[in-house]
Amino acid sequence: MSLTSDYSDGVPTVSFHLTDMSGVVLAERNADVTFYSASTIKLGVLVAAMQAVERGELSLDQPVISTHTFPSGVGTGTPFSFAPDDYDEGLPPEGSPTTLHTVLERMIIVSSNEATNLAIELVGFAAINASLAACGATNSFMDRLYGDMDALAAGLTHQVTARDLVKIMHTVLSGRAAGPELTAVMMGWLRAQEYPVIGLEAQALVPECDWGSKSGWVTGIRHDVAFVAPASDAPAAGVAPSEGYILAVCTRGYAEDDATEVVRSLAAMAHTIVTAQLN
Repeated sequence: MSLTSDYSDGVPTVSFHLTDMSGVVLAERNADVTFYSASTIKLGVLVAAMQAVERGELSLDQPVISTHTFPSGVGTGTPFSFAPDDYDEGLPPEGSPTTLHTVLERMIIVSSNEATNLAIELVGFAAINASLAACGATNSFMDRLYGDMDALAAGLTHQVTARDLVKIMHTVLSGRAAGPELTAVMMGWLRAQEYPVIGLEAQALVPECDWGSKSGWVTGIRHDVAFVAPASDAPAAGVAPSEGYILAVCTRGYAEDDATEVVRSLAAMAHTIVTAQLN
């Protein structure tokens, strides 16, 4: 059964893009079809924030005040709030200080929407979209906060393609997003992500592999982008693995379990393609 929502027209659609660690395309289909990004665009927020840290404009230790309430991006900027069930319990109570390090970590590891909005307010949409363009993610953008339904009704959104997700991940891995120290921090967060699909399939096939990912989902949408490398080639501090692959899969119109099976199947296909090239 296909699913329709604010983000899905109900037409089942699958896109994927697979490259080796040097960026050579190994397989793809519909790689430039655009999708609502769900949480995968948080990779772009991460890159923009870390680049600001690298330039000395921000610090990972700087205080950030926790909040559940943010101004809308349309009209008079009327505040909107997350429902209590959607609060990130890993952040301190509203009005209490945390750090940018914790905000970015929560954004990636547990895909916290509150943390993401806090980061966006620090770096701004212009910087995020500039970072996406610098990664080569030419069909991806972000122009509203998470939970801003007035902005959604006004046509503001965020979108990605499978090709762009691979480009963003490759930019992080290659050290083009930031220097070795910050690259190592980002890769550590990607490895610790709590809602992976591609990585778990890769680990089921090769238990000792090294992987990190960023997934995203809402009703009718499920995506994942991941790097997978041999454990023996695990990145040192901020150094990209020389072997392995990067895979992005985007789906629209599927029920969650069906979409997850699609992503897992394409992850298994990626493993087969890469293994065949090595033999």
